[in-house]
Amino acid sequence: MEKHRHCLNCGISIPPDETFCSEKCKDEYIKKRKRIMRAQLIVLFVIFVVLVIFVWLRG
Repeated sequence: MEKHRHCLNCGISIPPDETFCSEKCKDEYIKKRKRIMRAQLIVLFVIFVVLVIFVWLRG
C-alpha cells in the first residue's frame, strides 16, 4: 500500500502532500469550520450571560 492521506472534508485518498482533494472540498471544509466556530462562540456567550445573571441575582 503506497503512502497516502485522506481529504479532510470527504475522506477520499489523496497524495501525502495534499490536504484536500479539490478546491470545492477545501471551501466546504472552511465553511463547516466557520459554522462550528460561530456556534461555539454563541454557546460561550450564552454561558457567560447565564453566569452573569446568576451572580447578579445572588448578589
